Amino acid sequence: MQRVHKYISPEIVEKMRAAIDDAMGNEVFFVGYIEDDLIVHEVDVAARGNEMAVPAIMKLAREADVVIHNHPSGMLTPSDADMSIAAQLDDFSVAFYIVNNKVTDIYVVVEPFQKKELIPLETEQIEALLKPGGVISSKLKGFEDRPQQLDMIDYTCQAFNQEKISIIEAGTGTGKTMAYLLPAIHWAHQNKERIVISTNTINLQEQLIKKDIPFLQKTIDIPFEAVLVKGRSNYVCMRKVAEIESDIDVIAEDSEKSELQSLVGWAKDSKDGSKADLSYIPSNNIWEKIASESDTCTRSKCKFFRECFVNKARRIATRAQILVVNHHLLFADLAIRHHIGLPDSAAVLPPYQRIIFDEAHHIEQVATSYFGSQITRAGISRMLNRLYRRHKSMAKGYLPTLKFKAIRNQKKIDKNDLDQILQMIDTQLISQLDHLTEFSNDLLEQLFHTVKENTQESLDNELKIRLLPHVQQALIINSGLASYFKDYIQSLKTFSAALTRLVNFAAKVESTINEDWSSALIEIKAQAERIDMAADTIDNVVFQQDEENIRWLEVKNGYRGQHILRFMSSPLFVRDMMNKAVFDVFKTIVLTSATLTVDKKFDYLADRLGLDQISQQRRTELILPAPFDYKKQVVIAVPQDMPDPGHPTFAKELAKAIFKAVTISDGRAFILFTSYGLLHIVYQQLQESLDMVGLTPLKQGTASRHELLRMFKKDKTSVLFATDSFWEGVDVEGDALESVIITKLPFQVPSEPVIEARYEAIEKEGGNAFMEYAVPMAVLKFKQGFGRLIRRKTDRGSVIVFDNRILKKSYGKRFLRSLPECHQAFGSRDEVYEALKTFLS
Repeated sequence: MQRVHKYISPEIVEKMRAAIDDAMGNEVFFVGYIEDDLIVHEVDVAARGNEMAVPAIMKLAREADVVIHNHPSGMLTPSDADMSIAAQLDDFSVAFYIVNNKVTDIYVVVEPFQKKELIPLETEQIEALLKPGGVISSKLKGFEDRPQQLDMIDYTCQAFNQEKISIIEAGTGTGKTMAYLLPAIHWAHQNKERIVISTNTINLQEQLIKKDIPFLQKTIDIPFEAVLVKGRSNYVCMRKVAEIESDIDVIAEDSEKSELQSLVGWAKDSKDGSKADLSYIPSNNIWEKIASESDTCTRSKCKFFRECFVNKARRIATRAQILVVNHHLLFADLAIRHHIGLPDSAAVLPPYQRIIFDEAHHIEQVATSYFGSQITRAGISRMLNRLYRRHKSMAKGYLPTLKFKAIRNQKKIDKNDLDQILQMIDTQLISQLDHLTEFSNDLLEQLFHTVKENTQESLDNELKIRLLPHVQQALIINSGLASYFKDYIQSLKTFSAALTRLVNFAAKVESTINEDWSSALIEIKAQAERIDMAADTIDNVVFQQDEENIRWLEVKNGYRGQHILRFMSSPLFVRDMMNKAVFDVFKTIVLTSATLTVDKKFDYLADRLGLDQISQQRRTELILPAPFDYKKQVVIAVPQDMPDPGHPTFAKELAKAIFKAVTISDGRAFILFTSYGLLHIVYQQLQESLDMVGLTPLKQGTASRHELLRMFKKDKTSVLFATDSFWEGVDVEGDALESVIITKLPFQVPSEPVIEARYEAIEKEGGNAFMEYAVPMAVLKFKQGFGRLIRRKTDRGSVIVFDNRILKKSYGKRFLRSLPECHQAFGSRDEVYEALKTFLS
């Protein structure tokens, strides 16, 4: 078996064994796909039987790395027919193996071929596609010749050819997606390598998958496959579906049954089994009952392996040359590879060596989340409830499900074994679980009230508390909660161990009676592991201290006495992890966005991500300005007589100023806030007045982002009041948007635990945290807000900043320097309004 694993991964061995069993031990021909380690990581069945096998194999051989064939006799010596096949495969540089039916022995007829030498990209050939007269320019509606786009192609090709890290700021309208897609597609095709394109927003993913990539598939003479890869939890698990169908009374509440039965019916008819295939969005509580989860998946051992939607999606991804993912999914994959070092079968994505990060200004934030850990009070309750809960005097959950299955098979089970299973569930585990639930609620309520007593702030809004040594002393030690937390952590671990013992014993009993309890056992085992990890996370957050991580609590008033508590930790810096998990591992990396520089330099990004630790020989940088005439298309207006944002009259004066500004532009305005609180205050003051003058006020939170944008584009008298998610990733072209109003410079709240800790670390190293961290971060956000206005060469309008610090404070110059050169209107409010009227007319 050890020899087999030198050539075929363990997961694929299991898959082949299942396929041979399905063929009742007869001959099966597989085509396999080898990664850089020369080990088969994926196979497809090409043919069954011998006579028709050769034509089928030859049809697929050009795309395969190896052909594998079983000998039912167990004798692995190649036959004449085998040698004939091997000779033909050799012409295609395809290896050939023979295995026995159990895939425990292997005869290598033709060794796997080393990957052939990489073929470099011909930059001029790719650029020619986009030049006037090229195949793309002739078929792309509204084509514009963009020199910046060709420059970006050049740098992207260098990154592929020379295995570099390329950092490219590409202003709005440069056509950056085409500029990285074309090199990526050419490289993937000619070198048979998979490339990951990672974005932050759904909007950009949809643009790539629904618009840009289909256009290129029709236009350029290169066959390639591209897929949008979604996280496992987006897919339904057919094992769970079968379990719900057979035991819905024990698993689900009465109020859930109707919807779950509807979802079961949908799952059986669905094409891809993902949420996107549903006509509505189910609640999280319902969806998690049927969703696929990594720790409850048995992969090739599952009886639904062949029809598994996740497995089908993974096979499609394995065949594709271009994988489009979001940053969160990519970092989930990177975190698994970095922390655990598991084989490819445990990773989220199939193997890849080259990454393009679009919207790369979000990388630090996403990496911080994925290289940290968290557990919530609600999460702990959910784990315990999934195991056991009472509803209308009926026992529900995975423990009652297992008990029900055992009793149903009592005639087959030895009485002592049955008694032991029932005793473990009823006397030990449910008793422990009741105690643990009560202990959890009491302790976390005590923690909530201790926090409340130690703060002057209202807990109606979320409070985040860094667990610095003196805070830890006050909240945990002095309050007397330390010993309770230690007992609680131990109780979680003891309960987890008891669940594991039940699973191990029940699995042995199950194997003797030829019944399938595996679904319930899988779920119980997964909850055991999660509870154990929750204990470790609480211990880490509550008791541990080091300089590399930030630990904090998040606390908020809740409903019915169930106050909200979260235990959180994140790395202080991600630069070392970015180097270890990304920059040192992958051969080509392109980072691009419209907002990567501050003061026309990449210094801030380089410091935050650890790019400054990369040798200059491997790193390339490029700034591409947007192809717009901003001086003619944009006026940037700053009223200098506005009160300071910290002044008590600011909100009232801001409302007056916004009203005047949007009447000048006849609506058509985005009003961007940095907090929902200020947004709500100003909206309340202006709603009636805007209605009276014929303008339509829209407020974030009253409808989905997609619906708000649809209404805004349709009604040109509309004024949209919005916060964070509308500062970027929103594209409104034409005269539907003529004014972007920035109410305050977008500084992060300095008391946020991660922000505060990073401030302190920079100051400790002798730096200026405000100038080196706070200002650059705000500048990038400011540039994103500014970028909402001009999306095409025909767009025109105003950007109004009602925060006079941009002119009065020395750091304000950095915000203005980071923008393209625009027409300026600085002065009193009256002077600014007159300038706006003149410019917009």
